[in-house]
Amino acid sequence: MRLTVISGFLGSGKTTLLRRLLRMSGELRLGVIVNDMSELEVDGDLLRDPENLNEARGNFASIQAGSISGTQRPAFAAVLDAWQGRDDLDHIVIETSGSTHPWPLVEEISQRPGLTLDTFATLIDAKAFMEDFGGGRLIRELSHPQAPLMLAQIQLAGVILLTKTEQLPPPSLQLIATHLSALNPQASLYAVNYGRISPEKLLGTRSFDLEKARQIAAQWPALTENAAQAGELGSTVIDDPRPLYPRRLWTLFRERLGTGIHRSKGFIWLASRDRDVLLWNQAAGSVGMELTAYWKAALVTNPDGKLVPEEIALLQEQLQGAHPVFGDRRCELTVIGPERDRAVFVPELQECFCTDEEIAHWRSGGSFDDPWPKSLLRV
Repeated sequence: MRLTVISGFLGSGKTTLLRRLLRMSGELRLGVIVNDMSELEVDGDLLRDPENLNEARGNFASIQAGSISGTQRPAFAAVLDAWQGRDDLDHIVIETSGSTHPWPLVEEISQRPGLTLDTFATLIDAKAFMEDFGGGRLIRELSHPQAPLMLAQIQLAGVILLTKTEQLPPPSLQLIATHLSALNPQASLYAVNYGRISPEKLLGTRSFDLEKARQIAAQWPALTENAAQAGELGSTVIDDPRPLYPRRLWTLFRERLGTGIHRSKGFIWLASRDRDVLLWNQAAGSVGMELTAYWKAALVTNPDGKLVPEEIALLQEQLQGAHPVFGDRRCELTVIGPERDRAVFVPELQECFCTDEEIAHWRSGGSFDDPWPKSLLRV
């Protein structure tokens, strides 16, 4: 069975790409393994489909709380062992966490005769690559703390996907392309916005070169599991039922984010938008929110008058045991970065939650200063 690995640094757009790939794969029977270094499962929740893609159907595995190139490598190996002999899957797609070093994955897959690594694709956030890595110069000079990791992900790739290119002018994109070509002249390079790419460029390309990967791993000890630098990045999970005050959250991420917080993601709610389940997505200096669902606690009040009594009764049953004030609403976020940066930033993020007085104001129907865009993309 053939496999495709979707790699890339934190926030490069791997989950967005995979979600679109799943919709466009037609009759191809795909198995999906997704990895999240945090204990909080975000990517798995976004990809899991109760009808077509889930653990019960045996075509989906979510591995979290560690990288599959490090502490969760045994869990990854166990999934590969269980899936390698199956005839009900045509292709396996693996989405790595942003901190995953590629060589241990390649090594694990190559040890199994029933599996063939077909395509290794690496996504690169063009805007972050330009701002944080000098368009690739700091990677080539190895003068950035994450340079060995990104170098490994780039050099082992047969396909490189440059995302968020619409945020940069043509000269910057040309500079990035020049550096990437120097780092990996054999790779196919595509610009991809919002995950739009033909499945044929990721599935069945036969572009992965195992011998080349072995040579790279031998040249760079940092690519091996023993020398992996994933420990430099850690995660902190915030789980709180209270709403976030929209203006304080805006100010924190727009003015006090700092370069050390590489990534934060999860599901939140704002005091000004207590109906919306919001997908929070921050990568480097890019911050966004998307509407993903509605809270049951908001729907049970039947604000639009569209629910029949039976539907309201079902929602009330589902809310039994929920928080007496907030219902099923809660904020679940993971913040990723070095420990020293998280130690400063996370307490400031926790101060963005509403105080008792502000919660009382919310319960009384009060308004809140909300600078976030009024119209949000629906996931």
